[in-house]
Amino acid sequence: MTVKSFVNAVFGLCVLASGAGAQVGPADYATVGLNSSGAELRGIVECRDDLALSFAVSGLIDQTLVTEGQVVPAGAPLMRLDQEIERIEVDRRRALADSQADLNAAQARVTVGRQQLDAGQKVYDAARGISLEELQNRQLAYDLAVTELQRLQTQKHIEELDFQTAEQSLKRRNLHAPTGGIIAKIIRRTGESAQANDPVLQLCDTSALFFVANLPVVRAETLSPDAQVTLFNVGRGAQFTGRVSFVSPVVDPASGLRRVKIEIIDAPVWLSPGTSAILTLQPGP
Repeated sequence: MTVKSFVNAVFGLCVLASGAGAQVGPADYATVGLNSSGAELRGIVECRDDLALSFAVSGLIDQTLVTEGQVVPAGAPLMRLDQEIERIEVDRRRALADSQADLNAAQARVTVGRQQLDAGQKVYDAARGISLEELQNRQLAYDLAVTELQRLQTQKHIEELDFQTAEQSLKRRNLHAPTGGIIAKIIRRTGESAQANDPVLQLCDTSALFFVANLPVVRAETLSPDAQVTLFNVGRGAQFTGRVSFVSPVVDPASGLRRVKIEIIDAPVWLSPGTSAILTLQPGP
């Protein structure tokens, strides 16, 4: 083969490749991504809220009371930090708050002081049977007894508040489910250190399920709030109904799409977060 014929052959292959690209590109582009002219738009089923739960205080995880994938009701205990010191403090504060000995003694001194003052006043008024100084001393003793009783009552109130504070400190070392749902992930395990406000597990709130998708603006505009739509799961070959709950008023500048949330009505028992689904709409122009 001459050099000229080789060059011509290579040029011909380039032309064919260029022509093939020109034909395939536009034809395939309409089927890629969320095509605004398509009737079927894909999205993912999500739970109402994906909660990253944490302790309000730091400590060593003493017990993990759930497993991943476990369904828990609202208020269920999930984890506990080491809390022996806090339990001892609660018992100590309870003992102080429950003790009434000093308060009862002060109350008795006030009662006796009142009786002595009244008796002395009568004797003094009747025939000056006691001196004015003695009467004044009885009045002073009674006033001091009343002041001491008030001080002890205030102290007892503070002790009760200290007991409540100790109880709350102990309570904060226990993690409970704020709502019912599924344990999606355990981030920190028994024996590991948990820092305050750092997530230790994820709870998926399954009290409601939502189909979430990012739709082209022209398609999102066709969805009105509370409108019912049809959803389809390919794997199960099943249809279910949803109600439009949210259409984002903001368009993502990077993709030009709008986020849409559709609450699933009477979700099938097999439907779980992370499942893919298809939203069927009338084809766009």
